[in-house]
Order: sequence, then structure tokens, then C-alpha cells
Amino acid sequence: TLTGTAAAVATNYASSGITGLGSSAVTLTDTTAAASALNVINTGTTGTIDASTVTTLTGTAADVATSYASTGITGLGNETVTLSGTTATAADLNRINAGTSVTVNIGSILTVTGSVADLNTMYTQAGLVNRGTQALTLTDTSATAVTLSTLDARTTGTISASSVLTLTGTAAEISTAFASTGIT
Repeated sequence: TLTGTAAAVATNYASSGITGLGSSAVTLTDTTAAASALNVINTGTTGTIDASTVTTLTGTAADVATSYASTGITGLGNETVTLSGTTATAADLNRINAGTSVTVNIGSILTVTGSVADLNTMYTQAGLVNRGTQALTLTDTSATAVTLSTLDARTTGTISASSVLTLTGTAAEISTAFASTGIT
């Protein structure tokens, strides 16, 4: 078993001069850990990583979501999350919300990319706060006019729907979506 801070243990796993750690269990000792360090450790070992001392998890939404999705990292679930960066996917934010019981402030995220379904889920998650100003970039090639209008009502940011090739709905629903200045 390796014991230490996430940064120190990750340095060991990232070193080309240290070998034989591929199945070691890891016990972290720090209360604040970078998700990127946890992910380096997780990639380097098949052993269990005990992160139960971590009370704050930091990093990009992608790194934090990867840590929560890992079955090799244990002890997470009730820590504060501090996000860095200004972009995220809705799927990652939803995964983070599912990973911790603590409210997550996404106010630093300026642009969120994802499917209409993932974006709508993001807006209904009670654990995600300070949302509603982000610009949204859709990845769907088809959408209903109603779901676009629903997203439009949930954010003051612009919604880029350039990937949407097929828009369905009644004439009135489609007209409302096209008339919105928030949907481009």
C-alpha cells in the first residue's frame, strides 16, 4: 500500500524510473486533492485508491467527472467540488452532480456543450447551482422545437444549435424557436 498526498503518489506513478506499482493499493492523506492526480493514480494501478480523507476535489469538469466515474477510487461522495476552466460538457456536470452529495457551483463555467437531453437534465439537477447564464452548444443533429424553447427559457446565454439539421414540432412551436434571439 502506498500512502501519501495525491500529488506525491501521482508523481510516483508518472515517473518512468519507478516500476512495479501497477497493482498497489493507495491511501490518500490529503483533504484537498486534484482530480487530475487521482486520475493519474487510477490509470497507474489496478489497486483500490482510498480517497476518504478528501473533503475538496478540484479540477476541470472533465477530470472531476472521470474521478467520480472510476470504480477504482473509493471514499468520494460527500466532498466540495471546485471547478476550474470555463467550459464543460453537460454529461460531465451531470456525472459530478451524481458523484457528490454537496452542492456544486458551476458559475465559473461559461459554455456547456451537450445533447438537448443532457442539457435539460443539467438544468433540473438540484445539486448544481449558479446555472442559467451559460452559453450552450448543442451536439444533436435533430431536436424538437419545444426542447429548444425549454432550454432557451433556462439560460440567458446564447444557444448554438448549428448542429441541428432537423427541427420537429408544430408550426407554432417551430416559429417560436426561430423567433428566439437566444437560439442561433
